[in-house]
Amino acid sequence: MKGSFLILAAFLLVGCADQQTTNSGSPTVFASIPPQSGLLKELVGDAMEIRVLVGEGQSPHSYEPTARQLARLSESDVLFTIGAPFEQALLSKIRPLYPHLPIVETDAGVIKRTMPHAHHGPDCAHDHGAKDPHVWLSPKNAVVIVDNMYAALEKSGRGDQQKHEALVARLNALDAKIAARLAPFKGSRFYVFHPSFGYFADEYGLTQVPIELEGKSPSPRQLADLIEQAQADGVKVIFTQKQFPIESARAVADAIDGTVVQLDPLAEDVIANLERIAESIAQALEP
Repeated sequence: MKGSFLILAAFLLVGCADQQTTNSGSPTVFASIPPQSGLLKELVGDAMEIRVLVGEGQSPHSYEPTARQLARLSESDVLFTIGAPFEQALLSKIRPLYPHLPIVETDAGVIKRTMPHAHHGPDCAHDHGAKDPHVWLSPKNAVVIVDNMYAALEKSGRGDQQKHEALVARLNALDAKIAARLAPFKGSRFYVFHPSFGYFADEYGLTQVPIELEGKSPSPRQLADLIEQAQADGVKVIFTQKQFPIESARAVADAIDGTVVQLDPLAEDVIANLERIAESIAQALEP
């Protein structure tokens, strides 16, 4: 009992300290991941203080909230979720603590695709048949996310229609640009370590082939099969993500005399990042 009291006291002290030193007087919102933060900045400019749960270089698949973040949520005007698996455990903790904290599901309305493999590794807890959480990696889905955030901001009197319309127009223009760039490669396959790019691939008629199987690096036999398939597909580039180890991707690349190219699915600037992803894939698929 004494130990529980001390933990609670420490938690409250962290919250008080944060309120005294970080409260800027502006409305504060929390986003789950950096891409949401980037889109929010486009919508609100400097009118709000935007905080992110999953920081630079962290993986949403292994994320655990800190006591400081839990305390800071008590000061937040809204939490924007994205449908990431870690949010289930997070919400079970914060709903009893902060029952009046508005929670906006920014992925509401996105048609979810099913993950191609069951993921049961230590860092990725997707069940068999689970829905793919990487919804932001598609311009059309990004528009849905933006619309959901704007609707919540508008409801509270903080929406900026001009900024919203401009951002949606930029995302639609990006979609058209990527579609034109990738049109010659419809039906092609590209190889990635972690299957983050399913929505992107589906949008433009491509297929991602993951090296990671069931949430973990492939066995030697599985790796040999992947190398054989990559050779048959004429693959010369293996894409990896900065949140995951690259050893398996490098092994495949070395075996096919190819290269490893790093992409960041969690980059904050969604528009620039989707354009970068499209160009990287196009260059990899060019003869």
